[in-house]
Amino acid sequence: MPNNVAKGFIPEIFDASVNRTLEDNLVFKKISRLVPTKAASGKGDTIYFTDLADPTITSYTGTITHESLDDSQIAMLVDKEKTFAFKVVDEDAIMANVDLEGSQAQRAAYNLKDSVEKEIFQAIYGDATAGTTTATITSANIISSLGEMANDLAEQNVSESNMWVVIPPWVRLKLQLANISFQIFNGVNGKSTMAWTNELGFDMYVTNTLYNSATTPVTKVLAGSYQSIGYTDIQLKTRRNELTNTRAVGIDGGLIYGYKVIKPKELALGSFTYAAETTI
Repeated sequence: MPNNVAKGFIPEIFDASVNRTLEDNLVFKKISRLVPTKAASGKGDTIYFTDLADPTITSYTGTITHESLDDSQIAMLVDKEKTFAFKVVDEDAIMANVDLEGSQAQRAAYNLKDSVEKEIFQAIYGDATAGTTTATITSANIISSLGEMANDLAEQNVSESNMWVVIPPWVRLKLQLANISFQIFNGVNGKSTMAWTNELGFDMYVTNTLYNSATTPVTKVLAGSYQSIGYTDIQLKTRRNELTNTRAVGIDGGLIYGYKVIKPKELALGSFTYAAETTI
């Protein structure tokens, strides 16, 4: 007799596991806090972010004139989609792997995260206009190099409470050698492995998805305000399909998403080249 309960239950468990893993580990869920005027409902939607003009400051001469602040609607197209699909031979194999550490569900989520973020980081680093810090990095100069990026943002009136920076694991090691300590970021369900610190004026996140432009790491590190980038995604419903002419069962799902640099003046770039330590 077919196990119809399992057939309905398996995609639900996959959806929960994939969503939980993405929520905890997708960096863009952490650094993009702009709220669009409406939520995306599907691929091909255009959503908008509202940006008010700054008030004009004038000298007081005895009268006050109230100006109208123009707003601009910045459009972001939700036009990207990535999917996963795999098959297993029997129902027991599915049930054994849907919600365990290292399962197909979590591997699918991690691979989705990696693929999405690698694409985004490579696409947007050239839009950063707050400033560029170029340095060959050791533990002796990593703090001052990141400090330059923080200063670039401060000169654009980004407050320390509103700054983030995303770094690769090798830069985290340089910071640890410079006596900066990290802790584990507690995600939605407390299972995240995203390390972070809030030293140097930043909320600092660590990921291996930043763009490297050379074999020897020359990593494009990004820092910005939490309003500098727009991002949204929609998790596709996970499906379970019995494959024809086989006893195997297919599982597929994915992610629809869109991104856009909204405030390039609040996005700073670091072009950091890895250097070996000579004194440690």
